[in-house]
Amino acid sequence: MNTIVVEADQHKEVGTAKYNQEQLKEMPNGKKSISDFLKTHTNVQFDREAYSSGNQASLAPEKISINGAPNFANKFTVNGVNTSNTFDPVGESADSNYYGAPSNAQTANINTDLICELEVIDSNASAEHGDFQGGVISAKTCTPKSEIGKLHGSISYDYTNSAWSRFNYVNDAEEAAFEDQDTEHHKEYTTQGISANVYGRFNEAWGFNAFGATRGSRIPVMSGLGENDKIKTQEVNNNAGFTAYFNPDDQQAYQFGVEHYEYDKEGYYKNKINSDYTIDTITDTLFFNTKNKFNALQLEQNLNYRTTELDRRLKSNSSTSWNYAAGSKDWVPGSKDGDTLTEGGFGGNIINQQSTLSYDLKAIFDPIKLANTTHRFKTGAGYQHNEGSWERPDTMALYTTRANLGTASCAVGDAQCDEADLQYRPSSTKPWESWTGQYSRSGTFYNAGKFTARQDQWHVFAEDNMSWQNFRARLGLRADYDSLGSNLNIAPRSTFEYLPFSNDTLKFTAGFNRYYGNVFLMTELDEKTYTTYASLSRSASYDSNWDESNNYGWVTTYPSSQATAVRATDVKTPYSDEKVFAVSSQINNLDLNLKWVNRQFKDRIEETRIYKTTAAGTQALDYRTYANVDGGQADTYTFTISNTNPWDIGQTQHKLALGLSYIENETTRGSYKDMDTDSRNAYVSLNGSIIPKSQLPVKDAPFTARLNWEMKGTALPFTLHNFLNFRSASTNYVATGDKVSWDGSDISVMEEEDFASKFTWDARATYDWKITPQQSMTFGLTVSNVLNKQNKNVKDDGKLYSEEGRRFIADVTYKF
Repeated sequence: MNTIVVEADQHKEVGTAKYNQEQLKEMPNGKKSISDFLKTHTNVQFDREAYSSGNQASLAPEKISINGAPNFANKFTVNGVNTSNTFDPVGESADSNYYGAPSNAQTANINTDLICELEVIDSNASAEHGDFQGGVISAKTCTPKSEIGKLHGSISYDYTNSAWSRFNYVNDAEEAAFEDQDTEHHKEYTTQGISANVYGRFNEAWGFNAFGATRGSRIPVMSGLGENDKIKTQEVNNNAGFTAYFNPDDQQAYQFGVEHYEYDKEGYYKNKINSDYTIDTITDTLFFNTKNKFNALQLEQNLNYRTTELDRRLKSNSSTSWNYAAGSKDWVPGSKDGDTLTEGGFGGNIINQQSTLSYDLKAIFDPIKLANTTHRFKTGAGYQHNEGSWERPDTMALYTTRANLGTASCAVGDAQCDEADLQYRPSSTKPWESWTGQYSRSGTFYNAGKFTARQDQWHVFAEDNMSWQNFRARLGLRADYDSLGSNLNIAPRSTFEYLPFSNDTLKFTAGFNRYYGNVFLMTELDEKTYTTYASLSRSASYDSNWDESNNYGWVTTYPSSQATAVRATDVKTPYSDEKVFAVSSQINNLDLNLKWVNRQFKDRIEETRIYKTTAAGTQALDYRTYANVDGGQADTYTFTISNTNPWDIGQTQHKLALGLSYIENETTRGSYKDMDTDSRNAYVSLNGSIIPKSQLPVKDAPFTARLNWEMKGTALPFTLHNFLNFRSASTNYVATGDKVSWDGSDISVMEEEDFASKFTWDARATYDWKITPQQSMTFGLTVSNVLNKQNKNVKDDGKLYSEEGRRFIADVTYKF
């Protein structure tokens, strides 16, 4: 059977790792995502909630950090198209936020079944790479190299459900949360997916590759509206694409492709009727890539166009708080007089859109001799135009306070009025009052509106790869311009190598580099989005003559100033300075690498509060804005050892790769969107001091050991891949449940707590069944946390949680 061939440079560069199709398919990867696969990489750190048992049915890509950089500061590309979220990779903290929704640094969560080559640059990046502070992750789909006139490909199906999983609760509170089955605790779920890849060559010049994949999780959650009544929510991740290849001769190569990525999420708020919502993220790309070889150089061009839309839609675009009233406002079982019930959704309909047009040109010159040195020059330039918009397509109202209807009757068409009798008590020390109905009296209004921003970027770079005797060096310089802050940034790049034996038996590498990140479009739009906010009120006595013509008595009042807004301001582009030193050796079928990476993060963008003095002489919040602050630093030490060729033991072949990493992380948890207007969300009490959450140091396991062990049968067509992951003991911040009063709010108290070391063993077994010379079936079983070890961790909000227990995932692949 013919397969797709991946052509890769065999020269190993320090800081660059390349993975082929076989490695991507055989590694235990329950989510079939790039992020999940990268758990094997020694310089990659995961967001602590990536391990949570509560979201194991989620299909959203995990957040990753590379060498201590922010988890939104990596660059992702698919077939040369930048799929990083440069509009707002963090988003808001909750699905219910009134100015946005949570988002992700990746806009294209491609299924790893569709990838033939994955490259990860964690350090020593060439000058041609920009717009990142962490690393560069590049994925490529498959290029056909099969015989002419025949189609080949594969179809894969995978399945798992909650009955195949084990849960190891850390306390009674977590167990109760799982029994409640809310959207953050996936006690019951079914996840399955199917992917297909078809490729072929029409003739010597023309070929194609087409792919498609869909994975879905059905996650029932308790509605709270009836005993054991459940709402069936789901998440769906879809990929589709087509690429045409035209290679008229060995001097020319052209690619044209179109791709579609979609991640859809359904949600529901327990006990709240009509609170269903959806959040869809849709990305479409169009690309045209060329390579042309001339007498002295190779010229590469890339023309790309990408659109991304995040769209949140509510079943009910209003939210109302009601007093309990028997026979009317009583949809929560067990509710009684004095209870408050909620009807409708939160946040309103929101659409974030971004379109990006980019063009890149790169020239790679043939090597030339200058005296005793050899030089290979590379130069390039590029332009990128971004347009983004924030839109609330429909008005949204939040009704919070009620009043007694009295002797009046509800006006026809007034949805914020109810005539059912009820008992109401303002507080536990007040007497009960008999109300003859109720109506909404005040609330918050969010007006419809749309705001746009534009960003233009260009870059140029040049570098020289040179060699002299036992020395090699790469010297480069990159210049980037960003119109949002009118910033011109110059980034030097340099790598030096010394090979004492003139081969890879022993190599010393040093690197000194600067990487500039991004100023995101949403920092320009935040202030404008808050201008849609207003207060709602109507009189203390209900008027039965209210109707649509007078807006049922509602009065809308816009504030004279927006203290909640985040004012746009020119900020510097954040960047990281890098120092690298490594010792590498390839000897006796062993590949050894010892590396140190130091990153110093500068001009990190964060929200800050600006206060004003009131007439009473007190301090009050005036507004929020963005500022550049020091981002801290991180030192990452790694050691890897692996056998280059398999070891034969009996009728099996074995490949092992051990990776050890230690990180001294002096960065903080903050992103550019942490300073919430609500002090309860922005601050915590730690050791008696009130500090912003964003300034909490990162305190994850400093030492990690990863072992990959692959065993292939020579007499039987089976493969067993084991991944063992050890994370050292650590301390972290845990919410005590206590509160302290500060700035008019109750602030959560946190304290440091010791956490034991964590160990997981993931395994994947496959068996190949040859049907015909051109067809085969592969049966696979993945088991995560084989030993079902209980691992306790903590979320950013200080809540303890259990990591994923033992879980089984079955799959089958048909190849033709």
